[in-house]
Amino acid sequence: MRIAIHQANFCPWFPFYQKIHQSDIFVILKEVQFPKNSWTNRCQVNGKWWTNPVEHGLVPIKEKKYTTGQSLLELNLILIYAMAKLLNIDTNKIKFDFPTEKKGTERIVEICKYYEADEYLANPEATLNYLDEKILNDNGITLIPFVSHHKKHIFEYFNSIGIEKTRELLNERQTSQTT
Repeated sequence: MRIAIHQANFCPWFPFYQKIHQSDIFVILKEVQFPKNSWTNRCQVNGKWWTNPVEHGLVPIKEKKYTTGQSLLELNLILIYAMAKLLNIDTNKIKFDFPTEKKGTERIVEICKYYEADEYLANPEATLNYLDEKILNDNGITLIPFVSHHKKHIFEYFNSIGIEKTRELLNERQTSQTT
């Protein structure tokens, strides 16, 4: 079983949905600290930043609020589910993490075991930043590199090639040319 794990990004770009599509289970982290200066409350479309300001304070993603008072997690999930459905991605594969004391790779292993996954789909640079592949391997989990040649935001694809062609991009082999 292949799993991918990610934070609930704000209006995610196309590779986020490719990752959901390529996994059997896609876990959204809600029990982790809100990461400042990340994609959790902003995105970039056509070279322009869209930022949804958040209230100050160090709290987990599940408790973070936008300055409007709206729950960051709830709003981001509405957007993620809506786009996934539009792309014909099975949203039943989207699951959530759970409270734990574990951090880093140990946390990933715990999530993988909880969902009975033996493959972890992750960006190749993860091993440079936070992921210890040896710990995964020692726990019977194979790291599967996630590579996307599509570097645009989902809205840019919808606008330039339409929804149907954007759906087709999900099924392209990743050895194809960049769109």
